[in-house]
Amino acid sequence: MTQEKIAAFLKDKIGIDASIIGSKEITRVLEKRRLVCKLPDLQTYLQHLQSSYQELEELIELVIVPETWFFRDVEPFTFLENYLRSEWLSRKNKSVLRVLSIPCSSGEEPYSIAMTLLDAGLSPNQFIIDAVDISKKSLIKAREAIYSRNSFRVNNLEFRSRYFTQIGDKYQLCHLVKNTVNFIYGNLVSPHFLDDKLPYHLIFCRNVLIYFKQAAREQSMVNLDRLLHNQGLIFVGHVETGEISLSSFESVNHPFAFAYRKIDKNNPKSQDLAQSLPRNQQLLPMQKLNSQIDVKQRTEIYFKKSLEIPKNEQSQPSNLHPSISLESIRRLADRGQLSEATILCETYIQQNYTHVQAYVLLGQIYQAQGMEKKAEKYFQKAIYLEPNDYEALMHLTLLTENRGDTAKAELLRQRIKRL
Repeated sequence: MTQEKIAAFLKDKIGIDASIIGSKEITRVLEKRRLVCKLPDLQTYLQHLQSSYQELEELIELVIVPETWFFRDVEPFTFLENYLRSEWLSRKNKSVLRVLSIPCSSGEEPYSIAMTLLDAGLSPNQFIIDAVDISKKSLIKAREAIYSRNSFRVNNLEFRSRYFTQIGDKYQLCHLVKNTVNFIYGNLVSPHFLDDKLPYHLIFCRNVLIYFKQAAREQSMVNLDRLLHNQGLIFVGHVETGEISLSSFESVNHPFAFAYRKIDKNNPKSQDLAQSLPRNQQLLPMQKLNSQIDVKQRTEIYFKKSLEIPKNEQSQPSNLHPSISLESIRRLADRGQLSEATILCETYIQQNYTHVQAYVLLGQIYQAQGMEKKAEKYFQKAIYLEPNDYEALMHLTLLTENRGDTAKAELLRQRIKRL
């Protein structure tokens, strides 16, 4: 089919998985471009597309997903500010902080990063932000830096009053922030992506890998690894954590940041800089516990101390304390205590066997430990309970595709497309 050939052409050029977008949407945009080009059929349009870079750009503008807003998923920015204050600014080596935002879409994310850096105490001459996107129209909008209310979806809008001027029903970003970001046209899946740039200390690459086929995801990760400093930080979307190689990256100690530090393989004893970040809650240092105590007992000790359970409530140490929630288990997993998190999540499921998100979380924990078969099992259980759970479907799709079962992965993508 000609439409399938066009989808394959798009995959080859920009890595995008047309099945995620949906066959109806692809049909619609192809018909729109065919009529604009005044061509008689899709076969003729395909020939035109293959010979015209300008037409490829026009088609890309219609198939990309430019959904974004300021401080989207606030925890990565909370972690970033803590990291800057506690680690970066205290370094003796006062090098310029280099940041990459890819894809930058219409600019909300790189500008959010810039505001975070300024709020943390960096001056504009202390950092460089390169923001890259494959959409030229998005880059034009980003450079204009004028936004509607749709770009301000977080509860705390204090930043808007400090950094924006209202003009009618729109908001203009101030020059202080606007001038800190360099917008660049680029294609993440190109083998030569930004090969003229120096390595970055921070990379934000969130919610784009899920739209790529496996080969494109792998090439993207090769590029990002090449562009990231040793011990640099990379931020990904929550359903993209499975793309991070645990042999090359370490998860940072902050829930829902979905940030990873690149391991300096030339210095295997290097410490995770993120582990010393200040936290809102008091943590129990697990390394101070007796290393001879088995994992289950250590887990019980951890939660008894961190939750300050009175002694008269500790008579049944094998039972899960009612104060322990999925959020508590997730925090433990995010701090790297995966064995303890596994035991607690399995116990939680025994007592809450119809809780869909518990199965999803346990699948993520097993996935983080490289136990993909067990992870797949729990994602499948989550989908059995809730057939339309998007997060479980995305994780299961990526795992299925990674083990080579492309037919099953395609069926799962079709289910995602229909959501």
